Amino acid sequence: MQTLKRDPRFELFYVVDRHGVQVSENLFAADVSHDGSSCRGRNWGQRPWFRAAADSLGSHITQVYRSSATDAFCFTVSVPILDEHGRLLRVLGADVRLSALV
Repeated sequence: MQTLKRDPRFELFYVVDRHGVQVSENLFAADVSHDGSSCRGRNWGQRPWFRAAADSLGSHITQVYRSSATDAFCFTVSVPILDEHGRLLRVLGADVRLSALV
């Protein structure tokens, strides 16, 4: 949560399980308006940001797209969270505001 407060480039963080089901609430930056609806339980298993991180067990950066959470242009940085044996436990997604970079 501190990163969202310190770095204005990020708009949103979320965590999904190894199947792509969101296990956290969306964590929004304080200045991001949203309707408050929950994405917990949604299956993002076929989204490119999840598939790339889960399949390669490495970080990934998506193409620019319009955020389903804020309707602003962004891209997602996704990072796998692995157990001590290198198996996928979760994927952390971080949406980066394109407007903060241009």
